[in-house]
Amino acid sequence: MDKKIRDSKCVVLICTEQYFRRVMGEEQDGKGLGVRWEGNLIYQHFYNAGTNNYRFIPVVLEHGHKEFIPTPLQGASYYLLSDESGYDDLYLRLTDQPKVQKPELGKRRPLPKRPVKTNPAMYLSSPIDVVLWNAAKWRATFFSYQPGRPPILGLAFQNEVSGRKIFQGWHERYGTNDRYEELRISIVEGEIKGLDSGYTVHVGPDPDAVIRRFRDAGYAFDEDILMCVSRLNRMYPPTESQNLAQFKALYSEHKTYFLAPGVVSEDGKQLKPIFELGILKGKIHFRDASEIAPHDIDSVVLKADPNKGE
Repeated sequence: MDKKIRDSKCVVLICTEQYFRRVMGEEQDGKGLGVRWEGNLIYQHFYNAGTNNYRFIPVVLEHGHKEFIPTPLQGASYYLLSDESGYDDLYLRLTDQPKVQKPELGKRRPLPKRPVKTNPAMYLSSPIDVVLWNAAKWRATFFSYQPGRPPILGLAFQNEVSGRKIFQGWHERYGTNDRYEELRISIVEGEIKGLDSGYTVHVGPDPDAVIRRFRDAGYAFDEDILMCVSRLNRMYPPTESQNLAQFKALYSEHKTYFLAPGVVSEDGKQLKPIFELGILKGKIHFRDASEIAPHDIDSVVLKADPNKGE
């Protein structure tokens, strides 16, 4: 009997006066022992389920017989078989059919097209605002380090207001993490004809990354022309300087770095970093001048002294 209850999906209780009397142990001795045993099993299953009833279904045959439903199940849905609707409701319950059929879903109506808030020209415009960079006056490159964190590559401007605007614009465009690596940063070392020994920092867009982000945003780029504007800064560190070498070592360790602005005095003796405008980046190009071909994106580094004029 216990196995049948455990294996069943539903147990229907026909609740008559005699059934109730025997379940409640009010029958004379020797009668209804099977029902009493069955009632004990039902009570135990109901208790084990934490009083959650998914299995036991009380059924009454006549009006007024609700009082014959065992006490623990009096709060459950019961079915009266003396009228047709009660029988139909019980049939639907036992066969897992809803009492009310859901109507068929209506056809989807097209939503009005929302205006695109992002200007697609932003993806293809250069991150270098020539007028703003001329006003900012990029005069130096600096390096900074904090224990346990990626190194910082800094661009030091003489005009703080314009320098901040450059990085604020990049934050609006890329966020705090240049995920697509649209800003291309290269550091070119090695001898360049006509220039003293040093290295050049080259900042501009990465055309492949720009196009990839443009397409990921849902726009088409089919043989369109992409104009790239970039900026250079030539550094002439003392021979014994280890700043660049240390930056390389820390970048190799962390695989990332922060690009941040700073402010440098006109005489170049005072520097104020602006770390809060830093942008996390993962890619930087360390190159030697001897490996740069005429049509290379870094070939502009070989053509003139970037610190003369704007």
